[in-house]
Parts: sequence; structure tokens; C-alpha cells
Amino acid sequence: MENHESVKQSNGGTAVKSAIIGALIGAAAALLLAPKSGRELRGDLKVKAEGAGEVIKTQASALAETATCAAQAVGEQATVLAGKVQDLTAAARSKASQTASRAHDAVDVAAGKAKEAATVIGIRGKEAADAAAERAHDAVDAAQDKVNDSTEAVNSSVSSNK
Repeated sequence: MENHESVKQSNGGTAVKSAIIGALIGAAAALLLAPKSGRELRGDLKVKAEGAGEVIKTQASALAETATCAAQAVGEQATVLAGKVQDLTAAARSKASQTASRAHDAVDVAAGKAKEAATVIGIRGKEAADAAAERAHDAVDAAQDKVNDSTEAVNSSVSSNK
């Protein structure tokens, strides 16, 4: 963008320089070629110099107006771009916040399910341990009953042999 403006400014500067040089060459040519008196010639030169001054002022004013318009256009574009960047930033923040919230929710759900599973496993483990203990007690009782039965059989056998 700066390159484009500097080219415009150099073109404008070239036009002003060309106008000045043209005015000087025209004045010199008028002096050398005019069959007028010095007073008339000076008057003509004065008119021509004033005309050249007006042309220079007009071109400088046009250049200033062009530069002002370009600066305003650049300022407006910068404002539009800044607004778009702010909108995109706000959208990205919102999306990140939503994603983080969803992640927190998913972690909470997973933790709840893990706690439920641990509780179920704990309850089943306790039930299995209780069942194993009951079976062990029953086996011990059965063994005790067999021992008692065997002892009675032995005692009865001993008593009958006496």
C-alpha cells in the first residue's frame, strides 16, 4: 500500500515539477522570441508566472485531496478489519469456553460411572466374600459333623467290644 501511495506522490511531484519547468521554458522562450518591449515582456511574464502558480496550486490541492481520501479509506478499512478481528477473537473464546465446559461435563459423567462401578464391584465382592465364608462355615460344620459321627461310631464300637 505504501508503495502505491509513494508512486502516486512521485507522479504528483513529477507533474508539479513538469509544470514549473514548462513555465520557466515558456517564459524563457517568450523572452527570446518575442518582438516586444521589455516592459510588455515583463508584464507577459508576470501573467504567465501567475498562471503557472495557479496551476501549481490547483495540482497541489488535488494531490492533497487525493492523499486525504486515501488516508480516510485506509482508516476505514483498518477499522473494519479491527472489528472483524475482534469478532473472530470473541467467537474463538466462546467456542473454547463451550468446549471446556463440555469436557468438564464428560469428566463428571465418567467419574460418576466409575464410582458406581466401584460401588457395584465392592458390593459384589462383599457378597462373594460373605458367600465364601458361609460355604467355608458349612464345610467346617460338615467336617465337624463327620468327625463327631466318626467319634461316636468309634466310641460305640469300643463300647460294644468291651
